[in-house]
Amino acid sequence: MVRTNSNLKNFCKRYRFKTSASLLFFALFLFPNFLFSKEANEFCPGAGTIEVSELVGKFELSRDLRYFSTNNETLSIESILHTGPSLKLIDPQGKIPNFGNSPLDYWFCFHLRNSSEFVTNTIVFVKYPLLDELNFYDVYSDGSYAKRIQGRLFPFSSREIKYRGFGHLLSLSPGETRTLFLRVETQSSMSVPLYVAKEKDFYEFAMEDFILQGIYFGIVGVMTLYNLFVFFLVKDKAYIFYVIYLIFSAILFQLSLNGHIPIFFLPNSPEIVWNAHNLLYFIFLFTTFPMSITFMNLKESSRTGYKALKTMMFIPLVCILLLPLLPYRLMNQVGDYFSMILALGASVVSYYVAFIKRFRPARFFFYAFLVVIIGGIASLLKYMGVLPVNSFTENAFQISMAIEVILMAFGLGDRISIVRKEKEKIQLKAEIDKQKIMAFQKELILAQKLQESTLPQVIPESEGLRTKAGYIPASLVGGDFYDITKAGMVHISCLIADVTGHGVPAAIEAAMLKIAYTQSIHYASSPGRMLERINQSLVGNYKNQFLTAAAVFIDLNQKTLKVANAGHPALYWLKRKEREIQAIRPKGKLIGFSKELVYPEEEYPLAIGDKILLFTDGLWEAWERNEAGDKAYTDGSGEKELLKWLDRRWGDSIDELFASMEDYIRKRNKTTSPEDDITFILFEMV
Repeated sequence: MVRTNSNLKNFCKRYRFKTSASLLFFALFLFPNFLFSKEANEFCPGAGTIEVSELVGKFELSRDLRYFSTNNETLSIESILHTGPSLKLIDPQGKIPNFGNSPLDYWFCFHLRNSSEFVTNTIVFVKYPLLDELNFYDVYSDGSYAKRIQGRLFPFSSREIKYRGFGHLLSLSPGETRTLFLRVETQSSMSVPLYVAKEKDFYEFAMEDFILQGIYFGIVGVMTLYNLFVFFLVKDKAYIFYVIYLIFSAILFQLSLNGHIPIFFLPNSPEIVWNAHNLLYFIFLFTTFPMSITFMNLKESSRTGYKALKTMMFIPLVCILLLPLLPYRLMNQVGDYFSMILALGASVVSYYVAFIKRFRPARFFFYAFLVVIIGGIASLLKYMGVLPVNSFTENAFQISMAIEVILMAFGLGDRISIVRKEKEKIQLKAEIDKQKIMAFQKELILAQKLQESTLPQVIPESEGLRTKAGYIPASLVGGDFYDITKAGMVHISCLIADVTGHGVPAAIEAAMLKIAYTQSIHYASSPGRMLERINQSLVGNYKNQFLTAAAVFIDLNQKTLKVANAGHPALYWLKRKEREIQAIRPKGKLIGFSKELVYPEEEYPLAIGDKILLFTDGLWEAWERNEAGDKAYTDGSGEKELLKWLDRRWGDSIDELFASMEDYIRKRNKTTSPEDDITFILFEMV
């Protein structure tokens, strides 16, 4: 026992120094670590710890992370780590962080732990690509940290992971627990859907996402080319406007919205990528207007809707001009609010055109736009922070655009069908009209022959009287009639008439008048009796049509002129001796007005050299025109101008006067047809 005690004392003496040295080593090296190091959860109090070795697929972090916001842009990670447990962190309570268009900076933190016996490569990533700057801080247990910066304002080469969103790679040693801080700022919507996945699982997810994006852009690209091809076939401007709309809305803007532009087009031009987003946004909104107006045919189907959209169309153009002058955030918000107004307004107009005006292609437009409205407003409200971030709000706009493209393809196809049917109707109508025109032309030719048969083929010549007659129809078949008949050796009978209308009816009426005139000439001994017999023959057969006429009898032996008139323009008696023109127009009503009409006569003595001019009122209209065929004088002034013209030609013979009149009329009808038939007859006593 003593030995034992003695041995114990010797042992203590021998190892006293060594024990003291061990205690000193423990005090110097281990105690400071307890003094200065912290547990991982003290850097981000309240946050959950994710066991990375147990991750399967991608894991959404909203249940485990904590966050706070600040307007202090100079806040550093050192000050946050120094604050430690006193940080006032917010629990998102399982909702993906989404704060709308916020000017604040947001800090997020959570813990990762690797309980396995192997190094685990893990990727933390944010799916939303419109974040300007993201600072990833790996905080180790000893308080040190590593920082990685990326974002939309940085070249694509600065990203650790070649992904349309933003990813950060962590290698966790066996048994290691690490705290991750993430600082985010952006001029766009502050939406931060944070996920974590093992490296292999992440790349599988990224590949699936890439394939789905490829399917979307493949559908849209094919439909764009298809509609462009259709445009070249049918030359309908609705198609080219729709192609332009697809290029900017469904392709370029979606490339920007989903973060593909820096991957494929401008990897080292972050400023261009950043500024191009709002520019593409407003161009997309602008192209909606011409597409909507032409597709729904608003100019004819809804004048109010047409004017409203034409007015609203200038707003995106003004916004494009203001982009260099106003802040990005403000213009982005303007675009969001305007797109909501446009979507609601276009849906109202398309509903009216589709279901009230019953324009069938507009129904496809309405349903397509309704889908876009649902998807677009869901995404807009997500960007504004009103709706939460989830699979629906994240993908609603892109899915709705794909559905819209398909529905609009049906609508444009239906439009082609309608246009084809309308074209067939037009072609059928054109063929029917062509047949009608051909039949009408045949009738006109027949009527022309009929009318030509009513006019005298040869002007009778008599000793002591020279005669000239001219006839210029306003159309293929005119409505004027005249005849000159020699009654005996010394009597000349002449009738001039203006039949109502032109064409076949006028030719038939002229034929009836010819028959009546031929009958009356054998029984009537004076011009008045001639008009009375013609009137009695035609009343009731003219179907309430009237005609004007003038009849003259010239007695070459007695050198007298007898005149009767039935509402016809006066004849002009050009007295050679007195050098004056006398208008002769006895009273008389139009033929066909009443059966019991009496036409009084007037008789005048003629002298050698006197001329008589009978004509229809179309002659006056010729004297109202200038040589270019345009109206040079007011209506009704032709008579006055004709008398002036005749007064300047007293010395002309009947041949010279007739040739001058023909030339005058021909020049004025060189470019335009006469408004009315022109008939004129000249007599000269010789």
